[in-house]
Amino acid sequence: MYGAEVPSMYAVEAYDMGKKFENVWAVKSATFTIPRKSVGVIAGPNGAGKTTTIKMLITALKPSKGNGKIIGFDIVEEFREIRKHVAYQPQDYSMFSDLTPEQFIISTLMMRGRGYVEARIEAYRWIEELGLIEIKNRKGWSLSGGERRRAVVAATLATNADVVFLDEPTSGVDVEAKYAVLKVLRSCIRNGSTIVLTTHNLVEAGLVADTIIVIHNGYTLFYGSPTELMEKIPYRYKMTMSKPSGNLSGIFHIDLGDKVIIWLKDRSKAFAIAETLGVNTFSIEEVNLEDAYLYLIKSLGEKL
Repeated sequence: MYGAEVPSMYAVEAYDMGKKFENVWAVKSATFTIPRKSVGVIAGPNGAGKTTTIKMLITALKPSKGNGKIIGFDIVEEFREIRKHVAYQPQDYSMFSDLTPEQFIISTLMMRGRGYVEARIEAYRWIEELGLIEIKNRKGWSLSGGERRRAVVAATLATNADVVFLDEPTSGVDVEAKYAVLKVLRSCIRNGSTIVLTTHNLVEAGLVADTIIVIHNGYTLFYGSPTELMEKIPYRYKMTMSKPSGNLSGIFHIDLGDKVIIWLKDRSKAFAIAETLGVNTFSIEEVNLEDAYLYLIKSLGEKL
């Protein structure tokens, strides 16, 4: 024996993972890594394969090809061990309608082996963290969709699992509560957890992510830091306008139906472009992660 095996530096590893349902590939090739004690965001439009990718990683689905690891454990060969170390909040999951948020969190923790006293203390901590104090004793049926969503997120985070997967955790949550959730996610990694969440909002992803994985049409197009994603777009500014009557040929742009985005390296050219297109009103601002994502898709020849 030459010494103990060195633990993987990654909490999540995916290597050419794919999932086929009958004749349809929901995920064609997912390849990325997420370091331990960090926040990874799997981003992409609805139907891109984000949820299916997560379900393979938590061992709810067996890959049709490729493989992956969670904190060093193989998702196919060591799935039982992985299930001891992960927690998962599904996109379409809601708390039981006849339980209060406090009861729901306590019951979730007790089902994972916690004693009642410990579960109650931990539940109160997360109720405070996610701003649920005023509604902690209200039945689930009386809560808004966003309030129920926060209760489910609280219950998932309260498990203190090594790797926590959250599928669209801020969906249906109001703006103030959304930022409270995002703030809590950053605090979790300081306590040793790795957080993996899905979203189709790239701007939101940039607020919390250490690693962003962009999935489109079942393929991983990019994984890396938000800064590295921004480096993919060679433009600094964008013009947004109603769809113009002028000819857009020769102008690198994104057609969003009722409006058009034109990217610029030099904002001083905006007025000349507007005049050429016969446009009187437009906005101009610096590009963000959403623009970097759109450019990535466009430059790879995908139809938006």
